[in-house]
Amino acid sequence: MIRADIDLGAIRHNARTLARLAAPAALLGVVKADAYGHGAEQVANVLVEEGVQQLAVATVGEAVQLREAGVTVPILVFAAPLAESLAAYARLELGVTVSSPEVAEAVVEAARVHGPLACHVKVDTGMHRLGFSPEAVPEALRYLAEAPGVSVDALWTHLATADGDLDYAREQLRAFSALVDRLGPLAPLTVHVANGPALIRLTHEVARPSTLIRAGGVLYGLSSSGDLAPEADAAGLKPAMRLSTRVVHLQTVEAGESVSYGRAWVAPEARRIATLAAGYADGVPRALSSSGHVGIGGRLYPIAGRVCMDMLMVDLGPPQASAPGTERPHGSGAIRVGDEAVLFGPGGPDILRQADAAGTISYDLTCGLAPRVARTWRDGAPGGP
Repeated sequence: MIRADIDLGAIRHNARTLARLAAPAALLGVVKADAYGHGAEQVANVLVEEGVQQLAVATVGEAVQLREAGVTVPILVFAAPLAESLAAYARLELGVTVSSPEVAEAVVEAARVHGPLACHVKVDTGMHRLGFSPEAVPEALRYLAEAPGVSVDALWTHLATADGDLDYAREQLRAFSALVDRLGPLAPLTVHVANGPALIRLTHEVARPSTLIRAGGVLYGLSSSGDLAPEADAAGLKPAMRLSTRVVHLQTVEAGESVSYGRAWVAPEARRIATLAAGYADGVPRALSSSGHVGIGGRLYPIAGRVCMDMLMVDLGPPQASAPGTERPHGSGAIRVGDEAVLFGPGGPDILRQADAAGTISYDLTCGLAPRVARTWRDGAPGGP
């Protein structure tokens, strides 16, 4: 019963909006984690139709899926590769993230054995996850450039706080720009530093060091923080996913009776309770227990008690407000078994609000949807407004 409706037209709109912001830099579409839960194959096809000429994923397996689906544009794999996986990079013509001397050595050897490899050299300017120190970059670039069958296609870094602390993001930008200046002709023609939040919040400041912009969550109309959300809205980005399920049971509990496991929620008075077909096995965070909300009939109702594996309960208020045969607010009719219940998206809570209630970010909600959640896609005409 639970399903995610994905608006590919919104993703088209977002890609066009971001491409205009990024120009003259090109856009790289990030479709890792099944395109943040939106369907990697479907989204990749849309992005290619919209003129996005490069994609990125997190793992070789994700890249294999796209190649088998007929995607032919260049694909960068963000993960640091293990030596045994490099044969697949060569066979599938994937971009390699080179982030350490050990990876560089493995790439040189793999190119000799398996064929040409294209490298994106990663610099650690403050994220401290992957990458060469800026001081080690010149030697790494020379080593790779001299190796037969190895091409250095790009130099890049990743900003840790572009959706939050802009002062630190600017420090990283300055460090990367200074490195590119020092490298002079040794620097690759393609450099990429800006992710989606940096593009939106530091549009003019990222223009100089970036010839390529990595757009991830913003492609799907997602904001990773409350700082980013109003600026993403002002840019006109549109959320692309709506998650909904159905009411499967209705009952009245009396004052002092509890709902769900652990008796963590106890009715303060007689309350009407709706049971919904959605739970943490579908990807609805258990952290939404007694904290999240669900939309039914255009009104938000609080989740009552613990989210179960396959179901959750919602407090509809006193029986006279919501029992069968009574009227909802605004004359919308009685809540009945079979009614739609929206977990996020139009008719329900905003996804950022729901993520805040769960103590996480919106990406977590879309990426965490289980395979058993049905996906439906709709799309407007590629040439639409």
